[in-house]
Amino acid sequence: MAIIGNLLLAISTLVIIGLNTGKLAKAPPGGDAAVGYGWSLIILNLIFIGLMILVTLIIGFKGGFEWVSTKKSSRFLIVTIVLLTALATSALSSFFRHEAGPVPALLRIYSSFAPILIPSIMIIAGFILLNTPIRNSVPLALYKWPLMIVAFLGVTGSISAIIGFINESARNQAAIRKDNQDFVDNNHLRILADIDSNDVMKNLVFILVFTGDNQPDDIRNKAVAKVKSNPNWEQELIRLLQTDWAPEPLQFLSSNDVDHPELFLEPVRIGIENQARLMRETIRRSSHPSHFYQGQFMWEIDRVLRTVDRFKGKGVDYLPAVKEVRAAFDERSPYDKPNWNSRQVVDKWLKENG
Repeated sequence: MAIIGNLLLAISTLVIIGLNTGKLAKAPPGGDAAVGYGWSLIILNLIFIGLMILVTLIIGFKGGFEWVSTKKSSRFLIVTIVLLTALATSALSSFFRHEAGPVPALLRIYSSFAPILIPSIMIIAGFILLNTPIRNSVPLALYKWPLMIVAFLGVTGSISAIIGFINESARNQAAIRKDNQDFVDNNHLRILADIDSNDVMKNLVFILVFTGDNQPDDIRNKAVAKVKSNPNWEQELIRLLQTDWAPEPLQFLSSNDVDHPELFLEPVRIGIENQARLMRETIRRSSHPSHFYQGQFMWEIDRVLRTVDRFKGKGVDYLPAVKEVRAAFDERSPYDKPNWNSRQVVDKWLKENG
């Protein structure tokens, strides 16, 4: 066992020499060569970690750690923690040795000496502990205190790395949240500007999407007021209901009152039938299974049913039109269709109102 352990230590020595000399001891190159540099660091560190774990197991099997603690469980726990944290600190220090970006403060200090000091102490102490005659002939302090230094560097370096990574993750998450909020804020301002600049005499349809109660109050109120600034806004909504733009006025009608609801009774029925036709066309045009998804048509169905609920009971039977919408889900397609949530919503409405 000792022979195998000594052979592993010899290989470990060569690995550490390779990690701390030549190109790997210098700043990483630029371009594609940086990839090879990084992989060389990873592979050599992983080899060293594997070798030292094997050596440690052999030393433990030969009783080389009995000085650590009289209790076997405590001895195993202490050796495991020291070994893993020391190897982690040594590896991370070698990775961050030439890192210009953010690095945990303690690791930046350790990176100047830990990649050499920690492995060297571990190899020398391992050689002593592995060979019983040598271990019995040298004072305990000769390997105990250097290993205490390794333990201190390993634990503090690992803690610093963990704290540093947590802080870096928190900073990244904060930056992502700020970017997302900036996007929302900028988009909000853009929508308000689009509403302001809209010519409702010609392009009223393009701001109807902002008139639903799913929009922020300031956007919705501004859009509704802008729509109503067209003196013929009701006639324009009625016209749009009879075109392929039907979903847009349904968005308005599902959330807002009109001055003359009696004018909208029949156009709303036609608009719902147009919505059913548009859904069929969407299903027919789908050319890939990914074009279907569970939440598909939810926006359209919500607007249809809410509009019907606002206008039903005033002389027009909307049930046949809603059934047409339900039938649209059965449009043939060469691809498997999901059990759409929107279809389930229509089924529930029909059950309650049929």
